[in-house]
Amino acid sequence: MFKIVIFIPAYNEAETIGSVLDEINKLYSNIHVEVLVIDDGSSDATALIGLAKGAKVIQHPYNMGLGASTRTGLRRALELDADIAVKIDADFQHDPKDILEVIKPITEDRADVVFGSRFMGGLKYKMPLYRAVGNRFFSWAVSKLTGLKVTDGQTGLMAFSKRYLKEFNIISNYNETQQLIIDAWRKHFRVIEVPVVFHKRKGGKSFISFKYPFKVIPTLVRLFMQSDPLKFFMILGSVMFLAGLFFRMDATMVGGILMLVLGLVIDAIGNK
Repeated sequence: MFKIVIFIPAYNEAETIGSVLDEINKLYSNIHVEVLVIDDGSSDATALIGLAKGAKVIQHPYNMGLGASTRTGLRRALELDADIAVKIDADFQHDPKDILEVIKPITEDRADVVFGSRFMGGLKYKMPLYRAVGNRFFSWAVSKLTGLKVTDGQTGLMAFSKRYLKEFNIISNYNETQQLIIDAWRKHFRVIEVPVVFHKRKGGKSFISFKYPFKVIPTLVRLFMQSDPLKFFMILGSVMFLAGLFFRMDATMVGGILMLVLGLVIDAIGNK
């Protein structure tokens, strides 16, 4: 029997968190499931509703971000000796029934980390253009970096084995999905996507806005640099060298050469 910890990051989700918990309680009352609500500094009744529905509530002192809430949930799941940890959003866009879909590859020992893809499953509404474009860009970027075929780089439904819980790392308080895909890939865990259903938000407010790319792109650059320093500095150095050559800027050319050398040195150190 697997011990499963389901954690739900929530920020001012009083409109929907009760329904999500009711559905989880109804669906999984006959298996060993523990439910956590990670209340990320809400100013509404999110925490009280979580407690009333039988969940354990962990409260952040202020709004720290979805990545921070996910980090808290994963850490607590490990402390609770979970065999599998599942993250699902509090807005009821993901169907709690699909929790079974994301844990199945782990219980069958086919994967260590599983992400539910809305684009492989059932997207039940027309996603706003800026969100669709952003998702495609981030999915493409993560795919290019890892070599994995990532179709949904911003999913809110995912599952993790105990092996991965012992080693995970989230460096930023935002864009947790992309960080976890890259982190699991870097550490040679088995990562897959499975189809899941996704509904239109009926209440609350999405954390994704026009400011989102400016928060997450620096994190992706940092992850790229850490994951493949040779490739990162080769690209950066080549761009700087060619720009310096084109615009006749000697200092930029020298900087490009130094970036190339730095990449070789870091790669050599890392491969010792």
